[in-house]
Amino acid sequence: MNKFILRRVRVIFVLVIVIFILLSGRLAYLQVLKHDYYLYRAEQNRFTKITLPATRGEIYDAGGNLLVSNRPGFVVSLMDMGEGYDDETIDFLSEVLEIDAGEIYEAIEGRRYMRYLPLRLKSDITMETISRLSEHRWKLKGVNIEIRPIREYRCGATAAHILGFLGQAPVNESTRERWAEEGYSYEEGDLVGQEGIERAWEPHLRGVDGEQRIEINNMGQPINFFEREEADPGHSLYLTIDLGLQEMVEESLAGQVESMIKKEGDSYIGRASAVALDPNSGAILAMASYPSYDLNKVSKEYARLLQDPKRPLTNSAIQGCYPIGSTFKMVTGTAALESGAISDREVINCRGVITLYGDTKSCYHRIAHGSLNFYRAMAVSCNIFFYQAGLRAGIDKIAHYAREYGFGSPTGLQDLIGEASGVVASREYKAAVTDGEQWYPAETMSAAIGQSYNSMTPLQIANYAAIIANGGTHYRPYLVQKVVDSAGKVIQETRPEPLRQAQISARTLQKIREAMRGVTRPGGTGYYHSSRLSVTSAGKTGSAEVAAQGRGIPAHSLYVGYAPYEDPRIVLAIVLEHGGSGASTAVPVAAEILEYYFTGGAKGASNGEAETETET
Repeated sequence: MNKFILRRVRVIFVLVIVIFILLSGRLAYLQVLKHDYYLYRAEQNRFTKITLPATRGEIYDAGGNLLVSNRPGFVVSLMDMGEGYDDETIDFLSEVLEIDAGEIYEAIEGRRYMRYLPLRLKSDITMETISRLSEHRWKLKGVNIEIRPIREYRCGATAAHILGFLGQAPVNESTRERWAEEGYSYEEGDLVGQEGIERAWEPHLRGVDGEQRIEINNMGQPINFFEREEADPGHSLYLTIDLGLQEMVEESLAGQVESMIKKEGDSYIGRASAVALDPNSGAILAMASYPSYDLNKVSKEYARLLQDPKRPLTNSAIQGCYPIGSTFKMVTGTAALESGAISDREVINCRGVITLYGDTKSCYHRIAHGSLNFYRAMAVSCNIFFYQAGLRAGIDKIAHYAREYGFGSPTGLQDLIGEASGVVASREYKAAVTDGEQWYPAETMSAAIGQSYNSMTPLQIANYAAIIANGGTHYRPYLVQKVVDSAGKVIQETRPEPLRQAQISARTLQKIREAMRGVTRPGGTGYYHSSRLSVTSAGKTGSAEVAAQGRGIPAHSLYVGYAPYEDPRIVLAIVLEHGGSGASTAVPVAAEILEYYFTGGAKGASNGEAETETET
């Protein structure tokens, strides 16, 4: 071996020794010096914590009937095991779960999921789907099948707008802030209440999740279970609504709407709403919006419901704003009586038509009522009388007393989110929406019978009647009467809360009540159906003209009233969109509801074909 080769061998030998020393040093560093660190990392890869969702609180009606509960169901979730999501696994899940692969990728991107944090893909899957997943479980990376509580709505579509539903849709900032103030921790993508009681009472219903430490294999599948911290169940809610009455209200609205469609065949007909209140507390006894939707199917049918022109997802009882026609006449009467513009016994002559300030207006079908005082004018719903009363009182007084009755602002309901404020017709409102245009006396005539800019919700209308019935107190409407924890202890109970006292004299309120009583007596527009009730009642019918009325669009049909007349226990507000005369369509619904409430039967039921006096 020559010197050159020997030199190269020595160099190679030295390099081998150096490399060996470096590798040995690195090995010693990893196994000795960094032993604890990498052991911890390995354990972290092998162990993870999974969330144990709290059982959501149940919801009951006032009588203890279970409305919303939970049942066990299978949930499929996907987890990143540290190597990203497997495309083949996602494609397979897309096919089996019938979810577009793009939606899965979008959910992954939108949530910015971290490793080992499960992404819930689908809940309440069938046994057939579970079988298909189980057959291929060995090759599905990060796929878990768990048994978790599934929300079950016992009555399907009944009280859907009150109860609401769950979903993963984003929660707005104001709601997040309110929840944070209540100590509720919300993470984007959580399954939370989207509407109704489920949304407004989310922090109470949700409970506190538990967690469990588990050992997983390289596919992300659990192979062993360790420490477990149990979840704290959510609180249960007892509502003020009566299930039987709620069902009756919804059935009556649906029956009347379907009857009108069959009879009239009008494409505008199809929506209705009703509210029943206890005038002495503000407790909501029933609240309905038609059409409704099945809460157990809403997740599957949401896209269709969203596109439905009848807007079944909208709670018209608190979000629908309507001109209220002649049911507004108690406001005009109050303004005229309180200001001294008229007396209750003053007689005004109605010839069926009147022309004032360049505008010609009439009573319904130009009926001439002759000479009549305040009580008779309310009973037969004489427009001419209230045009005159409104002009004498003036728009400022009318607007003032409309606000005293709670119009133009939310009623104070806190158990549902999204209550509309409505609008009170006034010179200020007109100036704001017309860039400063002045108010004209002819507009006061329209406003006096509930037209013009006046726009109110059915809940506001019911609250208005409650204020009249109870002597002037505006109680906060409410739906939740008590909150009970998982141990059965009452932790919160709602008491009647007077928000304000209407600045209206007791004498005037008594005259208004007497006038409303005349509506349900012989000759009144609501007499035919009211006379068949087993209790006395008072009320007011209304037919409210809508935009483009001249094109043949039917008026809205309304009724507001209470019973018994001597000792009010229930107030009703009924709105049938494009239902025509309140006497022929809204009153029959009210009669059915009142008869059920007081006797448990529906002797007041009618298809609306009756000889009744009508009104505008």
